[in-house]
Amino acid sequence: MEVWLKTTLLLCIFGFLKEFRPSEPFVTPYLTTYKNFTEEQVNQEIYPVATYSYLCLLVLVFLVTDLLRYKPMIILLAVSGVITFCLLAFGNDIPAMKAVEVFYGMYMAAEVAYFTYMYAKVDKEHYQRVTGHTRTAFLLGRFMSGIVSQTLVSTDTITIHQLNFITIASQAVASLWAFLLPSVQHSMYFHRHDSVTSLTPSEGNHLPQGMDNVGVESNSAPVLDSNTEAPYTISRSPEHKRNKIGMMGRCFTAYTFLWRDCRQAYTNVYVVKWSIWWAVATCGFLQGFTYIQVLWEAIVADGAIEGDVQADRYNGAIEATYTIIGAAASFACGWLTLNWSLVGEMVLALCSVLQGTALLVSAFSSSLWLAYGMYVVFGMLYHPMITIANSEVAKHINEDSYALIFGINTFLALLLQTILTVVVVSDVGFALSSRDQFKVYGGCYLVLAAFFLILALFTLGKHFLRKSRADNEDPKALV
Repeated sequence: MEVWLKTTLLLCIFGFLKEFRPSEPFVTPYLTTYKNFTEEQVNQEIYPVATYSYLCLLVLVFLVTDLLRYKPMIILLAVSGVITFCLLAFGNDIPAMKAVEVFYGMYMAAEVAYFTYMYAKVDKEHYQRVTGHTRTAFLLGRFMSGIVSQTLVSTDTITIHQLNFITIASQAVASLWAFLLPSVQHSMYFHRHDSVTSLTPSEGNHLPQGMDNVGVESNSAPVLDSNTEAPYTISRSPEHKRNKIGMMGRCFTAYTFLWRDCRQAYTNVYVVKWSIWWAVATCGFLQGFTYIQVLWEAIVADGAIEGDVQADRYNGAIEATYTIIGAAASFACGWLTLNWSLVGEMVLALCSVLQGTALLVSAFSSSLWLAYGMYVVFGMLYHPMITIANSEVAKHINEDSYALIFGINTFLALLLQTILTVVVVSDVGFALSSRDQFKVYGGCYLVLAAFFLILALFTLGKHFLRKSRADNEDPKALV
């Protein structure tokens, strides 16, 4: 077996184990029925902590992941999962549940190590296949956790409390499995194979202020900057190759490449447009994913008040359904041959309208089954479109900077999610009910749809105007 394929197999098994968390589809009923927390406590005091933790830790985790070269952070990811679900199973008060959310934020933030390890460990020629394999394993683990949890709960084989112990066991096995992953000898920024020995600006070029002549390890090669006419000159220095780089030198080098890659990506209007949708849609998806069970519990409670008892819950089955459909749709997107630069904005606008409508219908629904159906529509639209967004952004940036841009866009999504949580959910803001929250989330998607509809009309209008002018200038068009 080829080395890259063996590494991919190890990473896929880890991803499957990490995502096999049967307790998650029933975590809100678990907190409200088994732990006896109120809906307001879960909605306003417990769940928001994970958002704040995720946001605060993401940038730090990304940099530490690159510095420590991935594997230690993957181990930390799995260990954080063990701690999270142990606290969930044995904690019984609000402070304990807040601690659960803090570690869950670490657990989510550390996923950047899982998604970027592959780019540092395998050759670029295998990027597409490895990405597909690991993404499939990730979704398959989530799908199987939904199936297992629903089967066990529906057949009264175990209680929703006992689901936690299956999740803890899965995370523990993932922690042990992580030690089998091969170590990485280099990373994108702190330990680059192509790091510069000394960066000196070629004629007409300038390095970031204070970043000239940074001594680091190198093989001589030009480093291109998309905003300049000539590459940076990288001087050879065998002596530097033999010497270890100091931490300050590594930090300066990392900053140089971080600055360059950010500048290259976000001065590209096309990348910016897709990144805007990526950040806002991910914000909405995370918010919906976090609070959808609270809405379902509110629908059940409203039904009980009106005399329509809806005691049976199929959260696991619904999670499994939307996951497998979303995975299939994401896979199918790889076969699409649309001109995304022309029709992409219109497709994004259409999908945003459908997602916003699904959330609004759920917010007004008195039927749990209708709300389940709308959630499936919401999730199955997000996965293929975020896959396309990832692909379109990746096509227009430096290959080595994908993990960085992924991290920045995710950070922007979390920043928006934090603002939304503070304003809409927490008692510092409006502290809206779950139904009113989802009205706001649906409205945000409709605003996003309107924005991209305007962009789409502008893009299509410019395209047809250019085509019309070309036809008028073509002598054959006059015949």
